[in-house]
Amino acid sequence: MVTHPPLTPATPAEGDGGDVPSLTTATDGHGGLIQPRKLPNPVRESRSHRELHRELLFSHSRGLLPWHRAELPRVLENRRLRQLGEELRGPPSDLEQQLRKRHQRLEEQQERGAAAGPDPRPEFLLVRDGLRKMKAAEAAARQT
Repeated sequence: MVTHPPLTPATPAEGDGGDVPSLTTATDGHGGLIQPRKLPNPVRESRSHRELHRELLFSHSRGLLPWHRAELPRVLENRRLRQLGEELRGPPSDLEQQLRKRHQRLEEQQERGAAAGPDPRPEFLLVRDGLRKMKAAEAAARQT
């Protein structure tokens, strides 16, 4: 069985004048791995996409004013604005009415709480009184 010496990169001093490519230049320094190519994107390569992109770049570079836009976006925006205006002018929906009632009720509760004012006693005294009442209720329940 014949054994071959391991492959080592050739240097110009060892070789016959340096015209033999070394192993490191053949693999481009990536450890011998083959680098994959990026797959083409059919959408970006389509003609319509390129034309649209070119038109967008052109209109952006020129800074076209809104009234110079295409007709369809202008019509759609006008329709949307008109519908919003009609909704605001019309009677409120059931949900809006319920939300307003709830909001008013919460405001009234806050006003009543602010008018009554906070209890001047510290909180720990209030808790202690509550515990005392619970113990008294338990004692009364045991006696009966």
